[in-house]
Amino acid sequence: MSVVRKSFTAGLVALSLTSALIATAPAAEARDHFWAGVAAGTVGGLIGGAIASQPRGPVYEERIYDVPPPPPPRQVVYERTYYREAPRPHCHFEWQENEWGDAYRVRVCPAY
Repeated sequence: MSVVRKSFTAGLVALSLTSALIATAPAAEARDHFWAGVAAGTVGGLIGGAIASQPRGPVYEERIYDVPPPPPPRQVVYERTYYREAPRPHCHFEWQENEWGDAYRVRVCPAY
């Protein structure tokens, strides 16, 4: 609970006690029992303030994540290259249509 909220709650308790004493003390004229009532009201206010200041629900903490390690350094790999004959194109399949519009697959191989 924040300091501002605790201070505000304590101020409200003190204000309600003071106003209750001012409003009822002269009218009641409880000569011998006045200080007992003040003590009972103070204790009740403290207990009520303690109950009201409790957290409303579970408190969760944020996870603290570790910084991931840096990636490994890149290794430059040089390959020896020699003159090679260019690879010949491979055969592949194409779709063709006959004279009636029916589609069929045909294997097409380039001439070497």
